[in-house]
Amino acid sequence: MRLKLPPSQRGHLPLWLRLGVHISLIIALAIGLISFLNYYNFEKSFRELNVARVSVVARDLRQAIEVGLNIGLAPRDNLELAREIAAARDRTVGLRFAAVIDEQGRRLMEVGAAGAEQDWGLRLDGQGWLGEDAASYQIGLPYRNSFGLISGAIILGYDKAEIDRATAKMRQALLIDWVIAVLAISLLVMLGTWLITRRLRHELDVAESVLKAPYHGGAAPKLHLPNLGEEVEQGISALGQKQVSLMEGAQGPAVHSAR
Repeated sequence: MRLKLPPSQRGHLPLWLRLGVHISLIIALAIGLISFLNYYNFEKSFRELNVARVSVVARDLRQAIEVGLNIGLAPRDNLELAREIAAARDRTVGLRFAAVIDEQGRRLMEVGAAGAEQDWGLRLDGQGWLGEDAASYQIGLPYRNSFGLISGAIILGYDKAEIDRATAKMRQALLIDWVIAVLAISLLVMLGTWLITRRLRHELDVAESVLKAPYHGGAAPKLHLPNLGEEVEQGISALGQKQVSLMEGAQGPAVHSAR
């Protein structure tokens, strides 16, 4: 009685295809990670750029308010301030509104459309702030009277949809670039692995036959692997002999059992 192991039921895929798929997946993941980091850096930098751009306008308007207060003009009575706020809204791309509040959070002046429900009064703690509502990102800067006391704040709101459109456009562009890069590199990888393994395919088939021969009861072919190298050839020969010994050792008890 001869002990045989069942042959593998797995389909045999070419070596170049197996290697190419794995290498392509690794490269795709690497490019995807780089694209994600690029998008994250772009989004962060773009938001910071817009904060800096609008902050410059807010500081100019705050200075105009404080100059008026020093000469006894409340923001509501400062006609020059009203003109500056209207001009700032017209010349600043994406600015939805500009509002001036007092120390109680009441709106003294407003140009543009700000949401009715705001928490501006709760933020008057002496520091500027960044906020947002459903339609806008906001920058608030408190202003002080001639005694150095906080008297209110100037708030500028810029369009959230415009910022989101810009980041979404970049996200889409990076995704398209990722797909194109993965397809192009995958084709090159497949071609490269095919060229590399073309010379090795026959020798790998011979080595596989040597290792499988003990399980199928056939004679192992003669090994000659010049491309794989002498060390690989010796290692496969030793492994094949070891498998033969194991099979013979397993057949002995099986024969005694049959008797």
